[in-house]
Amino acid sequence: MLQLSIQDPEILAKICHALSTELRLQILSLLEHDTLSCLEIAKQLDYPLSTISANVKILEEAGLILTELAPAKNGSKKLCSSVYLDILIHLGMGAIIPKNSKKYETNIPIGNYMDFSVAPSCGMVILKGDNTAIDDSPFDDSNYFLSPSRVDAQLLWFRKGFVEYRVPVYDSLHLRPEYISFSLEICSAAPGFNNIWKSDITMWINGVEIGTWTSPGDFGDRNGKLTPSSWMSGSTQYGILTEWAVTDEGTLLNQERLSDVTLSQLNIQKEKYVTMRIGVKDTSEHIGGINIFGERFGDFPQNIIMKIGYKDEPKNRQPVEKKK
Repeated sequence: MLQLSIQDPEILAKICHALSTELRLQILSLLEHDTLSCLEIAKQLDYPLSTISANVKILEEAGLILTELAPAKNGSKKLCSSVYLDILIHLGMGAIIPKNSKKYETNIPIGNYMDFSVAPSCGMVILKGDNTAIDDSPFDDSNYFLSPSRVDAQLLWFRKGFVEYRVPVYDSLHLRPEYISFSLEICSAAPGFNNIWKSDITMWINGVEIGTWTSPGDFGDRNGKLTPSSWMSGSTQYGILTEWAVTDEGTLLNQERLSDVTLSQLNIQKEKYVTMRIGVKDTSEHIGGINIFGERFGDFPQNIIMKIGYKDEPKNRQPVEKKK
């Protein structure tokens, strides 16, 4: 789900412009379940190919669809697929991003963890530059999680345990935080895949357990929109985009209350970095593993995204003594 806020007017305006014509809405409707070429879209909607191509470009620039070139009889064709099925727009003061906030956002590659403890079945996928071949990696060997090549991972999984990320924080000493959130695509990790394989996935921020979400399954019933065709069939293909957000009022998972943990318990303004740990506990009711997707695997073109919203007002400071 794509989440937009009136506090980010430039992005909101770009998305709303892309959705402002009936033709572009018809294109998105066609792409809900299928990947189609521009020519196929033009034929189904009875529009000139040039008109379809121009409107596809607007949707692509807004991040609402993905396109890729594929071989065709007379050269190549542009294949189009949708990115989001749902869009949530925050227009009120109840939005996670407050009106008077500044926002710090950073992108974290899924393989850039600083600590881990994982149990088999476990492994990772590292894509080569052409996005079609997959490097060989020893599955079910937790020592491989120490490999320097892990920073290029686009999919990693384990049955139980955790991976932990450490993210530098800037402007944290003089601005008061309003919220912190982590967005990432995840799902359970079953043998092969199993759409009804539950797993209790837990997140910790700065050592504080903020909550546990039960993933409903490990999804492989269709191809992931970004998953390379060379990836083995009968395996995990895509996950669910989740956003874990801690505010002054509590913790939310995709806008629904997850726990009573509040921002003040995390002490993020006192540190130069934030630690985020995610995994499956030994004591969980459903120990069904976890898959974590990178920006070139699954359904969503992103890695782990951390956001912190700050108020403009500075924190209280100790008075400085004047020199005599």
